[in-house]
Amino acid sequence: MTKESEASEPTYKKVGLLLGPAVFIVMLMSPAPESLGDAGWRTAAVGLWMAIWWATEAIPVAVTALLPLVLFPLLGIKGMRETAAPFANPIIYLFLGGFLVALAIERWDLHRRIALTILHFTGANARSLIGGFMLAAAMLSMWVTNTSTTLMILPIAISVIAVINSSITELSEKERSNFQVALVLGVAYGATIGGVATLVGTPPNAFLASFMKQEFDVAIGFGQWMLVGLPITAVMLPLAWQSLTRVVFPVDFHTSGAAK
Repeated sequence: MTKESEASEPTYKKVGLLLGPAVFIVMLMSPAPESLGDAGWRTAAVGLWMAIWWATEAIPVAVTALLPLVLFPLLGIKGMRETAAPFANPIIYLFLGGFLVALAIERWDLHRRIALTILHFTGANARSLIGGFMLAAAMLSMWVTNTSTTLMILPIAISVIAVINSSITELSEKERSNFQVALVLGVAYGATIGGVATLVGTPPNAFLASFMKQEFDVAIGFGQWMLVGLPITAVMLPLAWQSLTRVVFPVDFHTSGAAK
């Protein structure tokens, strides 16, 4: 690390870099509570060290996550085989696949193409425009996490809002506000609802499948999940669109001028 990069590091990162291991050492030197035991106390010390480094981002968060691989065997908490097993959990690779798909989508602007293609068929009505964005977000969120989908679609939605504001001057302030809020919330709701459809749509889905397998020996496959999740998405998405654009934030104007 060069002197320039060291000088540019925020102070809290430097503090966290030293504070994490310092707290860890202090806890190891302190007697363990009777209710926790030595192994539990050492585990808590490692966890607090990791929490401090994660909170301050003293080192990359992914590197911090590898601390147990080194510390658990050294402290006698668990052996290397037991410690490494969760890192090879099938759920981890499931998410890895989802992240790779997200990177590929972002790399080739596929999210933008999907969104613009759907919007091309939604017509010139503001409500249809919002529905198109919700549909695009839901379709992407079936294969990419909700947060990633929202981050990819939101810039497109904000650009549309800017075009509407500059090209349709006869709208009232209330109409502008309703459209802006409904569109932004529509993207978020669409991503959330679409994430229910597949196992990789959102982390809790995979966690539930893993929990059911470990605790009840019930295996939930990708197709089995979709048999339940996809109908829920198909019902909830139009309900959310209707309630958002007709009840909560009523929107009713044409965007043909902006489209041109």
